[in-house]
Amino acid sequence: MSEPEFNRQHDDKETVAVSEPTNTRISATDLEGGRLDESLSPIDKSAQSPQSVTDRLASLGYWPARARKLLSQKKYALAAELCREHLDSEPEIVSGRVIYGVALYHAGQTEPAAEQFFSVLSRDPDNLVALKYLGDIKFASGDEIAAMTYYQRVQAIDPNGRGLQCIIRSKPIEQTRTVTLKRPAELPKPSAPLRNIPFYTETLADLYMAQGYPRLAAEVYRVLHEKNQTPRLAEKLAQAEQSIRQKER
Repeated sequence: MSEPEFNRQHDDKETVAVSEPTNTRISATDLEGGRLDESLSPIDKSAQSPQSVTDRLASLGYWPARARKLLSQKKYALAAELCREHLDSEPEIVSGRVIYGVALYHAGQTEPAAEQFFSVLSRDPDNLVALKYLGDIKFASGDEIAAMTYYQRVQAIDPNGRGLQCIIRSKPIEQTRTVTLKRPAELPKPSAPLRNIPFYTETLADLYMAQGYPRLAAEVYRVLHEKNQTPRLAEKLAQAEQSIRQKER
């Protein structure tokens, strides 16, 4: 039995002709979308074995069908590797490049996948699979405007199709509540106790001021001023208290 051959119809859509008596023609879009079995007529289905068209094409050595099987089994790395090996020598196989992009996308390699989808669009500008996946990539990256551009193109090309269908997963509604707790008032920090003053003299108070201890100096000046209220001690006490206030700011 001969290998499947590629043909171009008048509408420039890639097809695969299977060399069997029924001469069944498979659209590349069906191959990419996993709808190969739906392309068979009821008569063809009754005459065929339970083996799917994808399996039959894979058994004939058609590598895009083999890659499609790996893709359906979620063996994305194997599918991508198979496509890469063949596309090096057969870059014109659009269906294989689409599967390559899908495999890369599901393997988490979105940038290489986008490159493959852009390459597909350069050969087939109306490829729904490439347009839809590029929209998904743009949407996931936060570029919603570009994503909607691709989705609108899909809808314009196939308004009644299933290109933009997706599974909607329900998620239970989570209610959150914000509780504001009152912060207790902070108590003022207790002042550090003064060191023991060995003796109370004006000379010691002046020394405390010179060394940067205005609280100690003020304590000495205060005691001395209570005993002998002179203008000089009053002025020095005022200077010490002013220095204390400046440090507390």
